[in-house]
Amino acid sequence: MRLTRRNLLLSATGGAFMASIGPGLRVSMAADRKNDEILVVLFARGGADGLQLLAPADVSSYQQARPTIAVQPSGPNAGLEIANGIDGVNFFLNPGATELNDLYASGDLALIHAAGIPTENRSHFKSMNMIERGLADNEANLTSGWLTRHIKTLTADRSFMSTVSTASNNPISLLGYPQAVSIPDVQNFNVAGGDRNANIIAALNSGSSTYQKAAQQTIEIINTVQDKLADLELGSETREDSSETEGPAYTKGPLSGALRNLATLIKMDVGLDVATVDHGGWDHHNNLVNEFGGQISELSQSLGAFWEDVSEYRGRISLVFMTEFGRRLSENASNGTDHGSGSVMMVLSGNANGGQMYGDWPGVGSSDLDNGDLAVTTDYRQVIAEILAKRHNSPSLETVFPTVPYSPLGIINGDDSALKNAVVASNPSAGCTKHVCL
Repeated sequence: MRLTRRNLLLSATGGAFMASIGPGLRVSMAADRKNDEILVVLFARGGADGLQLLAPADVSSYQQARPTIAVQPSGPNAGLEIANGIDGVNFFLNPGATELNDLYASGDLALIHAAGIPTENRSHFKSMNMIERGLADNEANLTSGWLTRHIKTLTADRSFMSTVSTASNNPISLLGYPQAVSIPDVQNFNVAGGDRNANIIAALNSGSSTYQKAAQQTIEIINTVQDKLADLELGSETREDSSETEGPAYTKGPLSGALRNLATLIKMDVGLDVATVDHGGWDHHNNLVNEFGGQISELSQSLGAFWEDVSEYRGRISLVFMTEFGRRLSENASNGTDHGSGSVMMVLSGNANGGQMYGDWPGVGSSDLDNGDLAVTTDYRQVIAEILAKRHNSPSLETVFPTVPYSPLGIINGDDSALKNAVVASNPSAGCTKHVCL
């Protein structure tokens, strides 16, 4: 995000920047926040095919429905069989998902199949809009994003860079939270023109007017970020002098770029606790095998590199992978798959009960399908709510997801007793209330 004089003027007149820079900002950014949890939402835009990512490859109905594109259980380029399938079914990660397989085997990655949004809709735009607002069919519209509602339930002081999007624009999940900052490249987080222009702006705004204070605080933010970047680079040089390792194996692709940027922000310790990452290009109507192979390799390698890069922070990070919908079971005439329903969610965390699959497997027989699609048996909000309750001490899940009872699957470790006790205290006879199932 490049800061210009126009940005400073917007901040002085009450624009989005003004809400995120206030008195004491320098202190809040420098405060020790190394024990804070970090939630990362990785959205695969385009409708990722969960049956190509994590396949019941030795099930005959799956193979019959995908005669030319199915992941194979054996032979050349076979899928990667994982331990601990669900409901007696064996599952195979796509052959391009080597690093995901390693993360799963290490216990840091949990997989949830047949997950998604309960809806009959198959529009990218409408489905993404619903999922990022926290909605399903026949539910009242919510005017904010679910991440915004979560953030607003938190009581702790939050720094200027506590909520960051690595894309050029903030997603709908952050709708209604203007303090969120879009930082596609933290290396360019500066005034246009660099230090020279920053010094000029500082010199021209040394007074006490609203505009001048906003300019001063913005320059302080920039200086803090640049100082922390310099510290990271110095530390990196020191480590390289004493080690022969080449560092995380990021690719040259867009997801690796975004995750490398995010890893830098995390290691800067500027108070980041919510981050969003977009990865587009999952709409594979044609030539799925080749196109999907590139996508899954980028996803797998990028997540593997990111997890290595943030090795000292794994106990604080909960990354959730999601998509707007899955694909139909049967391949189409173009050797691709069309818009469907259930797909795969993933949770990557040092606190995950990984190496396990979660959810109820609906099956892929003709009588098991939802109008030709893999049925949704796990509401995506159920997965997110467990992370918010156990890792982020969410005090008000009914605010974040008003219509979804809290029913944890056991995907992640953490203490949600405060949430349960609060609900039980309000209704001591409750076993399962509107918002929590005990």
